[in-house]
Amino acid sequence: MSTTLQQTTETGMGMVTKSAAPVTVSLATVAGYQVSELLLWTTLIYTILMIGHKLYSIYKDITNKNK
Repeated sequence: MSTTLQQTTETGMGMVTKSAAPVTVSLATVAGYQVSELLLWTTLIYTILMIGHKLYSIYKDITNKNK
């Protein structure tokens, strides 16, 4: 893959990533959801995922120490 193609791909992915949050908020607002409600649910889901990940890491560490 050429350098210019790789840079173009990375730049395109950067644009998509940067525009994802504003687009999501705009679409949610148009659909009738309040931004505060969206943030609340997003934070709750993120927190649950992080707790699950941490518990899995602890479980993995404990099972590897016993072997």
